[in-house]
Amino acid sequence: MSQQVRQSLRQRLHAERGTIIKEAGQARIRFALAYPNTYFVGMSNLGVQTMYRVLNQRPDTVCERVFLPAAEEQGWYAAGRTPLLSLESQRPLGDFDVLGFSVSYENDYVHLLQMLALARMPLLAAERDERYPLVLVGGAVTYINPEPLADFVDLMVLGDGEEAINDYLDLVHDTLGQPRQEHLRLAAQLSGLYVPSLHTQTAETTPIPPRKITELARWPAYSSVLTDDTEFSGTLLVEITRGCPFKCRFCTVGYVYPKFRQLPGALVLELVEAQQRRDRAAGLQPVGKVGLISSATGDYRDLAPVAQGLVDLGMAIGISSLRMDRMPEVLIDCMVRSGVRSCTVAPEAGSERLRQLIRKEMTEDVILAGVEMLLAKGMRDLKLYSMLGLPTETEEDLRELVALIFKIWELMKKSGRSRGALGTLTVSVNPFVPKPATPLQWCAMAPPRIVKAKFHTLRQAIRYESHIRLKHENLKHDYLEAILARGDRGLRDFLLETHRQRGDWPRAARRLGFDAEAFVCTELSQQARLPWDFLTSERQMQRLSREHDRALTLPGAAHC
Repeated sequence: MSQQVRQSLRQRLHAERGTIIKEAGQARIRFALAYPNTYFVGMSNLGVQTMYRVLNQRPDTVCERVFLPAAEEQGWYAAGRTPLLSLESQRPLGDFDVLGFSVSYENDYVHLLQMLALARMPLLAAERDERYPLVLVGGAVTYINPEPLADFVDLMVLGDGEEAINDYLDLVHDTLGQPRQEHLRLAAQLSGLYVPSLHTQTAETTPIPPRKITELARWPAYSSVLTDDTEFSGTLLVEITRGCPFKCRFCTVGYVYPKFRQLPGALVLELVEAQQRRDRAAGLQPVGKVGLISSATGDYRDLAPVAQGLVDLGMAIGISSLRMDRMPEVLIDCMVRSGVRSCTVAPEAGSERLRQLIRKEMTEDVILAGVEMLLAKGMRDLKLYSMLGLPTETEEDLRELVALIFKIWELMKKSGRSRGALGTLTVSVNPFVPKPATPLQWCAMAPPRIVKAKFHTLRQAIRYESHIRLKHENLKHDYLEAILARGDRGLRDFLLETHRQRGDWPRAARRLGFDAEAFVCTELSQQARLPWDFLTSERQMQRLSREHDRALTLPGAAHC
């Protein structure tokens, strides 16, 4: 069975373009870059793609990737008693010096434990000694609340990792072979490095500011490896901005990241042209699509020359989503000219009152005008994002969401009839999750029975419209996300039991007597000390509290 595992990994490598192969014997540091989800999901992540390139640019380091095996592959590992293997050389993870996890989503904490177990490593950091790799965590969650993972990892890179990881590997280079505790003591002195075992939170805890890069052009984030086995098949992803100029009260990006940073347009086009040259040199069909990654595409200052330049290069253009009040015509024109016929828009809430509460202030007229413009330009299919269960949400707010959906659909039907073909309106709805480091962090999540009732109302409202599709994730996943987002180190036993129960967290909660619903569906006191406060300055806390109070003093928002 171990041969079956290795053959599967080799087939995956053979289907890639851009793989970096280095001889481990020529490097001092062996680094396993892990993503706690499947290859299909992990290779869609720009953090993994970027760090893979950054780490392998070091002459003293060989970096190989590792992913959570799919269910069938896990059976092969178990049958062959094979420890988890890296992708590039099919080497056991125990042979590496550092096992670095890039973690973007709270729900992947359970997968991280699963990967440690598959690697035949103790789950708790306190039970690992010099025989095991150092376990490091970086990624988006370290900007927000890394505390639920504190007992499982040796150290964390807080914030942007490109510069911090190089500082850390300089230390690894100089201290390889030294006692583990001495190494961790030295690592804790580096900017952006956090050693949970050396950190005890008290009222007098000094904040640990996340590391933040200011010059995006020095560390551009783009796809290093292309493969069809990913959500973005045949697409080169390029991050054109980082951070967000807006301050939507439910979203971490506008609050935890530093100021809005933008990649020069000329560099974006250079990266695309370089990939086309590499493809041609390898005798391959050049990649035909570019995904522009940004939380505020419409505010990217070089959008016009980049969009036109991509069309001139023969590239189709994909975007993550657009604000309805920021609809750049030049981008839409170029997308349509490049063959794109679908677009994602995100009003986030169905009523104007709730949009004001979350500070995504756009009127229904603005939303409908944006839809009309997209359809007039040639878009056929639309995807609409909205949340349910926002603080103070009422039945009237839900009725307004239903009304907005049908007003958009009427515009789409009118456009479709003129073309002779109806498009599809996909309505993606998910429950509001109170996220750390946002003004709504103290608010309660709506109980599952309430959210289910709202989903039912929406399904019933659209049941006769075959071209309107309602999409939502598994509610169990949403509530697990909320638990892990709000939690601290006290969730250690919950995570261990969830691992023992093969991911069945409701059963784990029952066995531990943990009232998960009360944990996430209870409003927090603004005077309470929160697990992630050590990442936040006093000034940031004051801003969050001020925005929270402003939101809940709006008309119709008398409670959280």
